[in-house]
Amino acid sequence: MFRLLYSLTFFLALPMALINLYFKGRQYPTYRGRWKEHFSLFDAPKVNQTIWVHAVSVGESLAAVPVIKRLLKEYPDYPIVVTTTTPTGAERIQSLLGSSVIHLYSPYDLPWVVNRFIRKIKPKLTIIMETELWPNFIHYSRKQKVPVIVINARLSARSAHNYARLPIPTNRLLLDPITHLACQNVADAERFIHLGAEEDKVSVTGSIKFDLQLPRNIDSKTREIFSDWGKDAFVWVAGSTHAGEDEIILAAQRWLLDRGLRAKLIIVPRHPERFDSVSELIVQRGFSLYRRSDKEHHLSDEDVFLCDSMGELMYCYHRGHVAFVAGSLIDRGGHNPLEPAALAKPVVSGPHIFNFSDVFRNMQEAGAAEIVNPDELGDSLLKLAQDHKRCRKMGDAGKAVVEANRGAVSKTIKLIHQFL
Repeated sequence: MFRLLYSLTFFLALPMALINLYFKGRQYPTYRGRWKEHFSLFDAPKVNQTIWVHAVSVGESLAAVPVIKRLLKEYPDYPIVVTTTTPTGAERIQSLLGSSVIHLYSPYDLPWVVNRFIRKIKPKLTIIMETELWPNFIHYSRKQKVPVIVINARLSARSAHNYARLPIPTNRLLLDPITHLACQNVADAERFIHLGAEEDKVSVTGSIKFDLQLPRNIDSKTREIFSDWGKDAFVWVAGSTHAGEDEIILAAQRWLLDRGLRAKLIIVPRHPERFDSVSELIVQRGFSLYRRSDKEHHLSDEDVFLCDSMGELMYCYHRGHVAFVAGSLIDRGGHNPLEPAALAKPVVSGPHIFNFSDVFRNMQEAGAAEIVNPDELGDSLLKLAQDHKRCRKMGDAGKAVVEANRGAVSKTIKLIHQFL
């Protein structure tokens, strides 16, 4: 009954979903020809048993890549189907894994759509990244005797509270059909158990995001992108910004310049659809601007570098002296601070970090990260710019945190082995 009501609600919301698909198709031309995949309308691949890995967007896709690469190596007889919800996630999967996997857009969570999808890809095992718990997705996988495991599973205190308030038994609808939950840490595991997950179906394997690998061309590509821009200047990076944060970040950059610091800002919006609006805002605030996509002008001495490209955030972090990890000045929950930490960069973040609270706690305890309120951002950056020794110490501490927590991929693969 619960799933029936849920499916009916989802069905009634389809007109809004179709409108969303239309606008996404206008923004991403390559997506326009593939929207039917959300309804499982595609030519079935010529496969027998597959490993189905479901991610959502860029963050989950990047986390999934090292696991998928290990699966490709250790289980070459199982074709791997990777589904994403967003075009940006699709771009990351296709650019990093290419034709080694079959990429499809994730099916809408309606019974006939999910069943059709499962029949077409014939999964031997379904792997869900992090917290994408769709009731029909999980139910019909298990109904067709396909084990469902959630890897890199996380559940913030806020999300656990919201699940507990639902007028349905969360454990019956979402958790009972899951074969296993491989959690990032003990706190996540305890929250799942508190919601009703059986203890023997929950384990702690660590965060896969600690196992990130730096691009092999990190040094050469960074030099290619930035050349001598910002030489002898203090360069700071605002990574993965959201609407409502850019104004605060630009105000901090103005504050630094007004205090006589030769500061350069690299700003990287989280979503491509915001590139133009952020560009306009930068110019409106009186800064000289260079856009990464601008092939007609040479990068010279601009105040702000707008990275309006995909997949180059790591190179931006590498160029900077300090990394500000955005999504944290608004109630968004923050983004992954481990990428700049792995590059030995001191990390600054806003106060809204509930998506990565445990990671930030480890980094703060190690002296690798600083949490600031919006009106403190400029002052924090100025102090770091004036204290090179502290910058190095924070960067080294962050890198040590990353190295000390590696190993989650191997633990996850060992768990997956039980079901293959």
